[in-house]
Amino acid sequence: MQVLIEQIRERLQRSAYVNEAAISHGVVMPIINALGWDTADPQQVVPEFSMSGGRVDFALFGLGHKPAVFIEVKQVGRAMTGDWQLFEYCFHQGVSLCVLTDGREWSFYLPGEHGSYEDRRVYRLQLNDREPAKCEQMLLRYLSRDRVQDQSAFEDAQRDHRDATRNREAVNLLPKAWREVADEAHDQVVDALTDKAEALCGYKPATAEVVAFLRMLAPNSAMAALAPVQKSTPRLDKGR
Repeated sequence: MQVLIEQIRERLQRSAYVNEAAISHGVVMPIINALGWDTADPQQVVPEFSMSGGRVDFALFGLGHKPAVFIEVKQVGRAMTGDWQLFEYCFHQGVSLCVLTDGREWSFYLPGEHGSYEDRRVYRLQLNDREPAKCEQMLLRYLSRDRVQDQSAFEDAQRDHRDATRNREAVNLLPKAWREVADEAHDQVVDALTDKAEALCGYKPATAEVVAFLRMLAPNSAMAALAPVQKSTPRLDKGR
């Protein structure tokens, strides 16, 4: 698998895949074949899977006669187009996991979750940015035939999605958390800032002044204050 990924990366680098058909045959089919799917068996993989209202580029069948995973292929650079259509197909067919790829970028979605398309994305894999071992790990996690068949791929996708959602919520609440810390003027924060100011100049600022400073400090300013100062490196003039 890692050798295959290296080959695909090299071909992507020189723009060898000129259209969606080239990506389907040169990237997607070799990868799903390496993941344990028999691309010649129509009971496992159906290209150009037709349904009421349209078609999807690949349907992977786990157990039974219903598709388990849909894969939609786009031209390189257009991996983020067509989400709504793919999600609509998944909804009508009861497909729990889908993939949107342009060969270079692979986005794994749980279409049945709530929120925007971005909210429903489980993982975004860039074949040209990640090490082949990491690419192999994530492709196996969500798309290996054995894991799709025993539902562990879907279960892990749900777990990863919950973790990603919680992380987004926590990050989005950081500005509010900072404002509340500043408004409440916790003793530990006030004491730490007071002690640091005294250590720098030898004089202790009034508590009221420290509290006022914390309350006016915006989140972005706080981050700038906490960020380490980057020392500039003088440029060498080759002509000298």
